[in-house]
Order: sequence, then C-alpha cells, then structure tokens
Amino acid sequence: MTAQATTAIIAWKKLSRRSELLAKALDAKLWFFSDNLPYFRALLRTLRKIMSQKPKTIIVQLPQGPLLLEVLILKKLTGCKVVADVHTGFLLPTDWKGLLLNSPFIKLMRYADLVTAHNDAQLELIPANARDKTIVVFDPWHLIAEGETSTEIKQEEYIVFPASFASDEPLEEVLNSIKSFNINVKIYITGNWKRRPEIKKHASERIVFTGFLTDKEFNSLLEQATAIITGTKREYTSLMSGWEAVAYGKPLAVTETRTLKNVFENYAIFYNYRNSESIAHSINELLHQKTNTSAREKLKNRTIKSLEKLEQKMKELN
Repeated sequence: MTAQATTAIIAWKKLSRRSELLAKALDAKLWFFSDNLPYFRALLRTLRKIMSQKPKTIIVQLPQGPLLLEVLILKKLTGCKVVADVHTGFLLPTDWKGLLLNSPFIKLMRYADLVTAHNDAQLELIPANARDKTIVVFDPWHLIAEGETSTEIKQEEYIVFPASFASDEPLEEVLNSIKSFNINVKIYITGNWKRRPEIKKHASERIVFTGFLTDKEFNSLLEQATAIITGTKREYTSLMSGWEAVAYGKPLAVTETRTLKNVFENYAIFYNYRNSESIAHSINELLHQKTNTSAREKLKNRTIKSLEKLEQKMKELN
C-alpha cells in the first residue's frame, strides 16, 4: 500500500525545475501529469491521485488555470489546504492561449490558502484580495549542485547560455553582439533550438547549439563553464538559469530589468539587451570576473529564510 502524501506539488503540461526543487526542499510528493489542451487526462489523473492520497497540502504550479479550479473544488471534498505557486506567465499572459487558460482563473487565487510569488516585484501583479496571503519564496537553487562532484578535467574556456528559445529571451541580441564585436569567446547554447530554427544561422566553431542534453550532461556543462549569460526582456520574471549560475558558483550576466537587479543584487553583471555594446562589454567583463562569494552567501541565506517562512506558513494552515 502506497504511503499517503502530506504535501504534494502538482504540475500539468510542463514541469518546472522550481517545482522539482521545491519538492526536494519540502520533502513533498511531485505529481506531474503531462497533457495538452483540453487537459482531460490531466484532470482525471489529478482527481484520482488526490482522492486516493488525500494530501494535507497541495501546491499547484501555475499556469495552468484549470488546475487551480480543480484543486479548489477538491479542497471542499478532502479538506486539504491549497498553495498557489504563481509563475509570471499565469499573471501576464503573452498569447491567446494564456488569455484563455489563465486570465479567467486569476480571480480564483483569493480562494487559495496561501500564494507564493517568485520575487518581490511580482507582488505588484498579485490581485489585491490575495496579496495579504502572498509570500515571496525564491527558487531553492542551493539544492541544485548538492552532493555533486566532478572528476572531469576542464578542457577549454567557454560560457553557457541556457536557452528556452522563448520570445522574451535576448539570445539573438547576444549572438549578434558576439559576432559584431568579434569577441574571442566560445559559447554553448543549450536547449531545443528547433523551437526557433532560424537561430541556427549563427552556428560556428565558437557558437555551438547543443540541442537537448540529459540532466547529467547539462549539469556537467554548467559545472565546467567559465561563466553563464542569460536574460529576459520581461519584467517580473526570475530566471532559473540565473539561479543555476549561482548554484555552481559561476559569474553571471543578465539583462538589467528591475526584477533581476533586485533578485541578483551584487552577484551579477547587468546588460542592456537593446545595446550591442553593452552586451559586448558585459561578456568581456564576465570572462575576467571572479565569483562574488559574499553575495552568493547572502543569496543563500535569503533563499533559505524564504523557504523556512513557507514551511512555517504551511504548518499554520494545518
């Protein structure tokens, strides 16, 4: 007989690394139901899992909105507590799918017992009637490299751009800058480039698209890297790729959004993605940067305190 879950984290369609790390940090069950519109299979599997396991607390990864609705309905049947872990994409839809699947459900956040935001800036987007029950919980990045040791010998100097190939990612701008200024750097771009096949025009001996990597391959690439560059054009968005840089103690360059400046404070180098010279300057600076261990320790303390606050709030709910 399977042991009942005290806390469960549920995700549909795409499982975020944040949810994986939260499950590890909270010793929670992680239930991922891969499905596409109209999510009938995910709805049924979620129903069966909750009714059979009856967890005391359920954390839902948002988006998708229908997941929040289903769990709030099941809350009435099981008496569980509901925590809404809100990604920016839930609050600021970027396409018609987001408007359809997220916007109608934002108002339901007020019925959750607790809401978790990913950064302080994101609090501005939380509806007023849910703000009093919202806390900021940073991604548990300190668990990423936990227990990992590498026996590989570093063969070359390179930087990594962990790419999602999303529209808000300044990948094109970074690659154009490297080529325009003829920066002597090798860069690996991870992820499924087929989402933006035209990007392969930049491929060369110095600009390498890795395609899909296993977790082991990806982690090894980051661990051996000289530095990491990443970014977003959107406000309110935190970056797991930024946290991954911190986890492996790598110098980091990110876009100079208000959100990222607040999150990464003294740890990162910040660049203006609209300015090719700014990007080039940040890369050159990155190649000579050493890890700011003091800033990293402050980030770790802040992250752990946010997780402790989450655990305390969850205890109070039950």
